[in-house]
Amino acid sequence: MRIKYFSTLSEGDKLRGFIVMPKEEKDKYPVVILSHGMCSNLFVTAPYAIPFVKAGYAVFLYDFTKSGSGISGGDSTKMSLKTEAKDIENMVSYVRGLPWVDTDHVILSGCSQGGITSALTAPKVEDLIERIILYYPAFCIPDDARTGRAMVTKVDLDNIPETYWTLFVKLGPPYLLDSLELEPWKEIKDFKKPVFIVHGKEDPIVNIKYARKAASVYENCILKEIHGDHGFIFIGLPRSIKETNKYIASYKDY
Repeated sequence: MRIKYFSTLSEGDKLRGFIVMPKEEKDKYPVVILSHGMCSNLFVTAPYAIPFVKAGYAVFLYDFTKSGSGISGGDSTKMSLKTEAKDIENMVSYVRGLPWVDTDHVILSGCSQGGITSALTAPKVEDLIERIILYYPAFCIPDDARTGRAMVTKVDLDNIPETYWTLFVKLGPPYLLDSLELEPWKEIKDFKKPVFIVHGKEDPIVNIKYARKAASVYENCILKEIHGDHGFIFIGLPRSIKETNKYIASYKDY
């Protein structure tokens, strides 16, 4: 594998990451834009790049501009699903502008919060991408927000603090307020291109019912239910990689 650093701008903020590429040099590479979850970063997400790189893809691992947990920096108190969706849109534009990218084969992929933001972005850029591949996508976030919950933290929606913490990430009002405005099932239902989802049956943070709901809403979706926790931290990662390898092999013809 070859690893290259990259940096670009998203809404005026620095967006930084690494491109993981196969050893084989080619004129054009199919690519995957791989987005991390809440309280995560590109390094945590890196194992999900392995099957794609082995299959000949160049994978863009990056940190959201306002993640509060990676190398991009930015003000995490302004972060929300909407700001992250905008980052993904800008990543699509940046990636497609690179001369060595095969623009017919651009995949959006994401884990947890990076999964729902990839899903929300996909209909806006449908003509610019080939498919989406999601790992335990956090479609629960808008529902959680309606109860005042931001991951492990509960706040009063009538009196949202200017700053509050969920684990080690400092959030602000935009995180909950923007989530309250989202209706993910309506926003994703018109996406017609292929969707692949891998979700753990034992996930305690994002109940697998959300993946099943997504699979029923999408017109063209394969859902693989495996034994695994959220993030496949203790259980699920090897099986997830195996299922991803099988899925890539089932459609890859270039």
